[in-house]
Amino acid sequence: MVRKASQVPKLPALSAELDIHAVAHAAEVIVLAMPDLAIAYGALIDDEWRRYPTIGFLSAIGLSAKEFDDLSSDDLANTLDLDRVNRWASEPVSEREGPLVFQADNGQNISRWLELHLSSVGGATEPNFYILRDIDLEVRLKAEKQKHVKRQDAQLVVLSSALNASRDGFAIWKAVRDEQGKVVSFSLVFINDAGAAPTGKMVRHLVGSRIEDVVGIEQSPGLTVLFARALEQHSVQSEVVQLESPAGWVGAYLNEVVPFDDNQVLASFRDVSEEQRERDRLNWLAEHDHLTGLPNRRNLEDVLEKSLMRVRGTRRFIAFAFVDIDDFKNVNDTHGHDVGDDLLKAFANRMRLALGEEGIVARLAGDEFAVVMDGVESAEDLERDMASLMEEMRQPFGDVSVPVTVTCSAGVAICAGDEPITEVLRIADKAMYRAKHDGKNRFNIVHI
Repeated sequence: MVRKASQVPKLPALSAELDIHAVAHAAEVIVLAMPDLAIAYGALIDDEWRRYPTIGFLSAIGLSAKEFDDLSSDDLANTLDLDRVNRWASEPVSEREGPLVFQADNGQNISRWLELHLSSVGGATEPNFYILRDIDLEVRLKAEKQKHVKRQDAQLVVLSSALNASRDGFAIWKAVRDEQGKVVSFSLVFINDAGAAPTGKMVRHLVGSRIEDVVGIEQSPGLTVLFARALEQHSVQSEVVQLESPAGWVGAYLNEVVPFDDNQVLASFRDVSEEQRERDRLNWLAEHDHLTGLPNRRNLEDVLEKSLMRVRGTRRFIAFAFVDIDDFKNVNDTHGHDVGDDLLKAFANRMRLALGEEGIVARLAGDEFAVVMDGVESAEDLERDMASLMEEMRQPFGDVSVPVTVTCSAGVAICAGDEPITEVLRIADKAMYRAKHDGKNRFNIVHI
């Protein structure tokens, strides 16, 4: 700082009515009352600058009171900021933009950011009062915050680029809550290009929209529940959601939902329709006969178990039948296996049509089939139904590449629901072989 009035830059006036002596006294009182405040005052009295630094200010800049008192403005200002300080001081008061923030250097490797206020007090024409405040921590924190924000922005740019390069969809959703704090919807904060693609809309047209507007009002409840569960349980949620929306989302989408604060979730999602269809196909093949499309033995046992459970404890019955084509080997030997396969498919289809909704037909192996019939009222009804089925199966198969006519034999077990599956299968099998032994082209019914 300076010692002569000629060395002091021009300052804005605090108040023309204030007396410089009163201001100086007030500064002295503040310095004594609040010694930890990192601030210094200066007043020009009788052509001499009197300085009032607090202990906190002197400690911050690393100087004693005498050292600070002996400094000139050229000594205090950092050489890099000196020209800027002088330019600011020479500007008219009306053109200055508030206080000056500059970097000070005490010459002993201590550099601090200071804030300078200058003014004219008591009608003085020249600046005669200053306030010098240490704001080093504020400046450095602000600079660090700005660097942090820049780093975050750069990271977000990289992340956004990476997400947009991904074939998977990524979206950030923010919870929309009612007055009670319950989640009622979600608002889209971010979505990458792959995520927006099914809608046919640009990203900027989707961001800010609520979930019902993005995926469709009928499709949104399931996703809202999924996202809300991730927030409530503070855990990753994974679920395949089937969508059929006019908004463009069609197919099965695997959603991985990660909560990252109390109100937002990051959802990654991809269309797994092809995978789902392949999985469904494999599951279907595991439970069905590849030639006829009928349920296989594995599937049959599940069907039979459920049927037994349905009639257990009621007055109704189920019927389980083994049906075997008579002399099927002759068809293969005479016409070849292609004709035999055609016959098996035609036989399966005719049995399925003949039983309709009253029974389920399965193929076990070769020319062996099985039938489960629910809700059998009486033995007489079953006898009539089986006779009708056998008559239907005796009709010529004109839709086979070589028209053939065959007969079949069947063994039927009537069950009340308490029997183990193995016993039902054993008795029906035994009844069928009894029908074969009795001359084929007939059925045999056994009550368990």
